[in-house]
Amino acid sequence: MSEFDGIGDYEGWADKLRELLSDAATAAKLDDQAARLALSERLTKFVETSYPNDAPMKALDAIAAKAAIGLLEQNIAERLKSIVARNVELAQLGKQFGQAADGAKATAAAIRLERIGSALTSLNDGILKMKELRDSLKSAVADKDLAKALDKAMEAARTARDLLERK
Repeated sequence: MSEFDGIGDYEGWADKLRELLSDAATAAKLDDQAARLALSERLTKFVETSYPNDAPMKALDAIAAKAAIGLLEQNIAERLKSIVARNVELAQLGKQFGQAADGAKATAAAIRLERIGSALTSLNDGILKMKELRDSLKSAVADKDLAKALDKAMEAARTARDLLERK
């Protein structure tokens, strides 16, 4: 049994439409998308069921159709608003994470620069210590082997220092 059963004339259909429009006005004021959807479906059913299909009935159908569409548009507007709000939240999070990433990159660069500086200091100190040791060596054969090893170590340290200085 349908709520439209038993309606047989224009006045009956007009009264039913008034009832539906009253319910639609109430649903439109509520924060209940399901209620608005249900009323939109009832208004659509009104258009499908009403008869005869003459000019006065077509006028009632047009009113019912506009009301049904209005309720659906209200639901759609709320959903779009919600989607836009989520997109804004996402954009804000993206900015926050971007700033955090930029900060982390800057911190990492500073740490790396600090480590490079520390390594350069250590290399320079090591080169000076090796030079002092080499200069203090005697001309003995054992000292000559050590001198060669120190020369190689100082050259390797200078090469590493030069590479680090380019960073």
